[in-house]
Formats: sequence, C-alpha cells, structure tokens
Amino acid sequence: MSRSRRNPRLEAARAKMYRDLVFECAEHVFAEKGYDDATMQDIAAEAGVSLKTVYAAFPGKSELYAEIQSVRGLEFVDGVTLALSGLDDPLEALENGVRAYVDFLAAHEHFLRIHLRDRVAWGLGPGTEPGDALWARGVAAFAHVVRHGIERGLFHEGDAELMAMMGIAIMQVQLARLADSTSHVEPDALAEEIQRQLRRLLCRRPDAAGASPGPSSARASDRAAS
Repeated sequence: MSRSRRNPRLEAARAKMYRDLVFECAEHVFAEKGYDDATMQDIAAEAGVSLKTVYAAFPGKSELYAEIQSVRGLEFVDGVTLALSGLDDPLEALENGVRAYVDFLAAHEHFLRIHLRDRVAWGLGPGTEPGDALWARGVAAFAHVVRHGIERGLFHEGDAELMAMMGIAIMQVQLARLADSTSHVEPDALAEEIQRQLRRLLCRRPDAAGASPGPSSARASDRAAS
C-alpha cells in the first residue's frame, strides 16, 4: 500500500487550530498569574496539549505574550478609534469612546486583566514593553478629542495629552471594578459613571451635555455664573 500523500491544507488548518487554542489559553493564564509567574507548562496544561505543541505554535513565552498584546490591543484600539471617528461634537465623541472602551473590555475579561496589570504607571506613558505603541495610539486618539473640546471652548485649557492620560487613568481605576468579581457592576452603569467623572475633569461646565458651545458663548456663561 502506498504511503498517503501529505495534505498541506489540512496541516495548515491543524496548526492554526492549535495556535488559536494556545493563544486563548495563554490569555487566560496571563490574566490569572501575570506574565512573570506564568509558564509555558501552565499554558500547556490549560490547553490540554503537550509542551511540544505549545512550542510548535509559539517559540517562547515572550513571543506569545507579545502576540496577545498585538492582536487584542489592535482590536481594542481600532474599535475605540472607529467609535471616535467622524464626530464633530467632543462630548459625543467622549461618550462613544468610553462606551466602546468599556464594551470591548467587558467582552474580553482576560485581556482586561492583562490590560490592568500592564498599566500600573499609566501616567508615565509608553516605554518599550509590548503594547506600548498601541498605548501611544490610544492616548493620541483621546488627546485629539480633548484638543477639539478645548478649541470649541467646552474643555478646560491645558496640555491635551496630559489631560488625556489623566482621563485614561480614571477609566483604568473604574475598569478594575469589572475585573472584581465582588463588585457586580454592569458595563452600562460603569460607562455612565466614567463619563460623569471625565466631564468633571475636562468640562468647564461639568453639567454640559448635548451641543458644544463655542469659545465666546462658553466665556459668556462663565461670566454669568461668576
């Protein structure tokens, strides 16, 4: 009997299946244990495969972690950026961005835990770790909204990038409640609370909602209030 021919398409499909399985299980392990404490043996055990299979899918722990940061991080930043695009009203952009931010992380609990672990020093900005380029993109997108709000006279004047990082720090602290199994917070309620806190941080009138006033009308409102 002749030896059966290799089927490259079948082998590629099998390799992709194992790679996807290892990816998903590694995301779980990194979320629970953190990068430093997680091992490739832990990931193999979570996936129910041999250590050899894990190394066939990814050459090492750092490459696997970087792949999670890259794939999930890109999905995350692209989703938030899309939610911000094409909106002229800074408050509407802020609302859409926060909801996209919360909704994505609520739907990806393991990545949320990884995300929170990696942003211990949020205000320091990007460094050299995996995901830092995406972090910079996220700050830039938020800073663009803040800058537009300043130009419209809706937000306080200041360094837009610094204000964006302060806003992201608020979101990170609040998002930790999603990862806390005892908090029982609903994503919609959390998004609304984050929006309230961001308006307090950014808006010249914290009760501002709806259409954004121009600089002259905002100054007139400030004079009337004083």
